[in-house]
Amino acid sequence: TANKIDMLLLLLLLKLRCIRNYIHMNLFLSYMLRAISILTRDALLCAGFKICPLFSLSVCHVQAGASCRLAQVLTQYCVCANYYWLLVEGLYLHNLLGPLAFSEESYFPGYLLLGWGSPILFVIPWVIVRYLYENHECWERNDNMGFWWIIRCPILLAIFVNLVIFIRIIKILVSKGPQTKARGPDAALPGNLSGTRPHL
Repeated sequence: TANKIDMLLLLLLLKLRCIRNYIHMNLFLSYMLRAISILTRDALLCAGFKICPLFSLSVCHVQAGASCRLAQVLTQYCVCANYYWLLVEGLYLHNLLGPLAFSEESYFPGYLLLGWGSPILFVIPWVIVRYLYENHECWERNDNMGFWWIIRCPILLAIFVNLVIFIRIIKILVSKGPQTKARGPDAALPGNLSGTRPHL
């Protein structure tokens, strides 16, 4: 709910429309799509299984439909997109604080491609592998964990890169901090030369 309110405020207030807030809106959108896709997948998954009576320990499995598998694919895509938009936020902040000047408008298409396009590169191979080798039920089980790492590895890579960016941002802020403190309040005085105060 908070993400929805934030995104509506960013859309309604024209003066807040800038590249930074466009990135925030895409991040909020990825959070909402992630939540919606997970809820939809779980609902279809529950509908695709019939639970045996309580006195029985077994579970009666029903052939999952194409809609349940499609929801599973969209869920994996939205989860991956969410992690990569977090990476975009880190990259944007790093570029903003970095020593090199850059044009925000020129970087934004690349941010969009990274946030929404990158997950396709490993979700599609995962779908192909699951369809060929583990095409059963709703694709919620991972009997072969090697297939699961097709999606997990890029997510872990995004988390690792974000961690590296976070450390670099801290170093940038620390390096800029002493410069501000070194000047001190007396440095702004026009008569304060060679460490001596002006005589009154």
